[in-house]
Amino acid sequence: MATAARSSKKALTLCLFQSLAGVIFGWSNSEGSGLFNMAPYQRRFGTCDAAGLCALSTTRQSAITGLLSVGATIGAVGSGSIADRLGLRTTCMIFIFIYLIGAAIETSAMTTYAQICVARLLTGLGVGATSGLVPVFQAEASPPRYRGLVTGSFQLCVTLGIWGVAMTNWGMSSYAGDISWRIPVSLQMVWAALLLLGFLFSPESPRFLAKKGRWDACRKSLANLRDLPVDDPAIEAEMEEVRAATIKDQERGAAHYSECFSPKDRILWRTMIGVCVQIGQQITGVNFFFSYGVQFAQTAGLDSTYVFQIILASVNVLFSFPGILAVDRAGRRPVLLYGAATMFIGQIVVGAVSKAHPDSKIAGDVLIAFTCLFIAAFASSWGPVAWVVCGETFPIRLSSLCVTLGTGANWLFNLIIAFAAPQIQAKIGTGITFVWAGCLALSFVFAYFCIPETKGMSIEEVDALYLSRTPAYRSHKFVADQELTQKRANEKAYARSTHDEGQSTKPSQFSSARTSADV
Repeated sequence: MATAARSSKKALTLCLFQSLAGVIFGWSNSEGSGLFNMAPYQRRFGTCDAAGLCALSTTRQSAITGLLSVGATIGAVGSGSIADRLGLRTTCMIFIFIYLIGAAIETSAMTTYAQICVARLLTGLGVGATSGLVPVFQAEASPPRYRGLVTGSFQLCVTLGIWGVAMTNWGMSSYAGDISWRIPVSLQMVWAALLLLGFLFSPESPRFLAKKGRWDACRKSLANLRDLPVDDPAIEAEMEEVRAATIKDQERGAAHYSECFSPKDRILWRTMIGVCVQIGQQITGVNFFFSYGVQFAQTAGLDSTYVFQIILASVNVLFSFPGILAVDRAGRRPVLLYGAATMFIGQIVVGAVSKAHPDSKIAGDVLIAFTCLFIAAFASSWGPVAWVVCGETFPIRLSSLCVTLGTGANWLFNLIIAFAAPQIQAKIGTGITFVWAGCLALSFVFAYFCIPETKGMSIEEVDALYLSRTPAYRSHKFVADQELTQKRANEKAYARSTHDEGQSTKPSQFSSARTSADV
């Protein structure tokens, strides 16, 4: 019990520091929803007519939102190969520094729209890299029993970032000067600085050190993460698992992105799952509500648009906690399936009510209620679990490469939604929720047939699950089936050895009998 408690404490430390990458993810991705409606921001970076009325065009809104996703896509995909050479810790620190540069440029922007664009591209590089690498580090470094909790905390911090920027935008919206938008933008640097500080005090991933043949450093890092002495039996047992997996990986040579698409050992299938679960998280439509929630509320005829955004962000934070707890108790598959079904209902009701009764106050209340249901279902299912599934699906040797491909796909679809959603909403209004509902139906089918249950498994056991080709809908029985198979094999071996001993004693008994008769 004492060992478990100490390991738990270290896992919670990981949640506290490295999951701050989720805060800068949520903050940067959602800040525009409030900024775009602030008059000082519109005067600085929008266009003004002859009467002096300024506005930020839909195209510029899409560009400012989308360029973050462009940078994030590049950062997510490019950081994998860098981390494979320099290590997860060092690579994360480099990209956090790039993020700080971008945030400083954005905060100091005056009237040049291009400066905002460059800043968003740089902050995107940092967000994309850390959002891909932090879940990998957490999946590798945390104890298996706490992996879902630790990795899922990344999404909790994403929701805290969204909530924090919504509250800040609302609080600053009443100010007339540039401080109204500079404060929300500059606060990004605070969270990034805390994240950088956390990485300065964190050890490198033990499995990366093992991959580089630095076994003493690997043992010390593992003992540090588990908060145990280096000679503890639990550390020795885990070192044996790491050593066996590393030797197996080294026999295959250095990892390359091309291997992520190899059918050998079902790597292509696993890459597809990692990519599609991240795409599935985006096509729920959740980031549309956080990036353009204020504009959606205006289209729906709601009065307090900033309050609507705060309500959604608060629900998002609140319901992240049940999701983080459920992922290690109920399992990955049930949480994803129930979440997709509930979100589907929420989107259908929102679209139907807003179209049937566009000017009704009761319809507006129903819209708020079922949008909150949708957000609650996302926060407790696809929000945290997509990161957990993506972080634990791949063998250690390819994990940093494959996970960054998945994260790159997440940001690529974020980019597509950022540019396309405002144009679609301009044409069909709140009917855009039916588009998200269709995507959710596809996500439900994908989760049922493709995503296996990996609750409580080590990374090595997950690898064995995929190699066994067990269907996803039977994967929850994999561990029990393996134990039963091993038990039967042991019983057969015991029976065979007992039979062999019986056969060997019979001739000797017969010889003894003959000798006695001869005498």
